[in-house]
Amino acid sequence: MAEAEITKAMIVNWALVELGLAPNFSIDDETPLGARVEIFWPRTMARAFGLHDWIFCRQTFLLTRQEAKPINGWTFGFDLPGGIIGPPLKLTSDPGCEVPLRDFAIEGKTVFTNEQAAYARCKVYLEPADWPPQFTDAFAVLLAAYLAVPLTQDSELAANKEAAAIGTPSQGGAGGMFGRLIAQDRAASPVGSPAVSDALSGGRFTTDWHGRY
Repeated sequence: MAEAEITKAMIVNWALVELGLAPNFSIDDETPLGARVEIFWPRTMARAFGLHDWIFCRQTFLLTRQEAKPINGWTFGFDLPGGIIGPPLKLTSDPGCEVPLRDFAIEGKTVFTNEQAAYARCKVYLEPADWPPQFTDAFAVLLAAYLAVPLTQDSELAANKEAAAIGTPSQGGAGGMFGRLIAQDRAASPVGSPAVSDALSGGRFTTDWHGRY
């Protein structure tokens, strides 16, 4: 028997069971429960995806060069892609993301540089069906932490679920279930591959980026 595709509704119901509640959420739920899910789902998304530069949601883009010449002194402006999470992980002049841009600026959703071409490795949003199972499991526990007080008025339960998902406050989000996943993700990444900030020591870099979740 084929396993059911993971959906937002399924993850919410996992979170409800974590709290000892009935798994009775549906995607078209217009009850008070549905209203609370709509409040706390995006917050859980922002926190879970912001904890780490997850390999599974990375994607490299060839940036589209703007026709108009920038007025700020740079030679070219390039559009950052829509639907990305946070700032680019890397900006490079080659599709293999091996040659970092060392002189650029980001203003809003535009990258300015003097290079003829620019590539960006970014985090992108994926539907829950494309999340790794372990990430989905941890996400449900973190969502349960957000929902605990509004649904059960139990602040201790909320604290326990948050600790299970991301660790104690002293661990800064690097503990619990997500902490173990971050360690595994880092172990699967090549060592010494510089991110945007690491590659620009001594270079010129400015940004006015506002991440979008």
